[in-house]
Parts: sequence; structure tokens; C-alpha cells
Amino acid sequence: MLRGLLPSIVINAVLPLLLFQVLTGRGVATLQALLWTSPFPLAGIAVDWARSRRLNGIGLISLVLIALGILTSLISGNVRFFLVKESFGTATFGLICLGSLLLPRPLLFYFGREFASGGDAARAAWFSSLWQHERFRHGMRLMTTVWGLAYVAEALVRVGIALVAPPSLVLVVSPVLAFGVTALLIIWTMRYSAAMRRRGEAAGVVAPERSAPAPASRAD
Repeated sequence: MLRGLLPSIVINAVLPLLLFQVLTGRGVATLQALLWTSPFPLAGIAVDWARSRRLNGIGLISLVLIALGILTSLISGNVRFFLVKESFGTATFGLICLGSLLLPRPLLFYFGREFASGGDAARAAWFSSLWQHERFRHGMRLMTTVWGLAYVAEALVRVGIALVAPPSLVLVVSPVLAFGVTALLIIWTMRYSAAMRRRGEAAGVVAPERSAPAPASRAD
């Protein structure tokens, strides 16, 4: 899993830093150099799209916030504002997670159903039926709370770094911190979900087999 994050770290941390150093070394203004690093996160989203042919909710939020961040940075002309806005995406997602706790079902329930079903309607229906179990409801709400609090805290730390650290350092630390928190959340979620699954199987709650694809018809 961590090896799988390496391409994202290269795209979102290493390449932006290299470009920033080259541009500033040639006399480009700091804000303009930072703006030129923005296509790299966009490229990361494009790579995910090319692999899965889907743009999930998190990717869409990131794409919108990147576009808004570039626009507002151009208007304000403030370097620190540009660096701080990089935390808007994770902060917004964290607040969305916490806000979804007020809804009948929290956000991680829907993400979990998508990953568990893999597009299989029978497995999606089975996952939805688990909501009747109090332990399952508690697990979904706990995971959503952990993700929400972790991303809000991560965003606050990144804002603090962006306000006091040199821009070249922020370009490295900020994305590494974001991906590090995400990696830890994924690892914890997988382990917690596995524990939930084992408890469910012990209680006789077993996921249905995936539906076999329909055979292709052939003309006689």
C-alpha cells in the first residue's frame, strides 16, 4: 500500500520542489513559481482517472479546490495565502466527514459500500443491510469520526507550517504530511474493518459471493 503511494508523492512533492527550485533560481517570482507547481496535483488526479476511469468524490473536491485556490491566489498576490490554501481540501473533507455524522448514515458508510461491493449489486445490498446491526453502525460512525478529526488536525498543522516555514520547505513537508496521514488512516481502517469482518463472520454474517459476469452471446 505504501509503495502504491510513491507515485503520488513523486508527483505532488518531489517534482513541484524541483520545478520551484529551478524557477526561483532563474529569477522567477516566488508566487509565480508556486503557481507553476499547481499542475502536478492536477496530473495526479488525471493519472487516477486514467487508471480507474472514474472521478470519486474526494478527487472532485480536490480538483475544485485547486482551481479556486489558483484563482484566489492570483487575485490576492500573497505567497502565504497560496501555501495555506493547500490545506483547504483536507480540511473540507474532514469537516464533511464530521458533518455527515448528523445524517442518517455517515460518509464512510457510502465509501465502504462502494469498495466492498466493487460494483456488484448483490454485495452492495448486503452491505446496506448490515446497518441493522448496532455494532456495524458504531463502526461506521467511529471510522468517519476518526477520518474527520485526523484530516482537520492535519490541515491545521499544515497551515501552521505554511505560515512560518520557507516556501521550498512547505512544498516538501505539506504533501508528505498529507499522504502520511492518509496512509495511516488507510492502514488503520483496513485493520479495523478486518476486525469487524471477523466478528461478523463469527456471528454468522457472511458476504455473498460476487455475481459471475454474464456470458457473451455469440451469433450462430
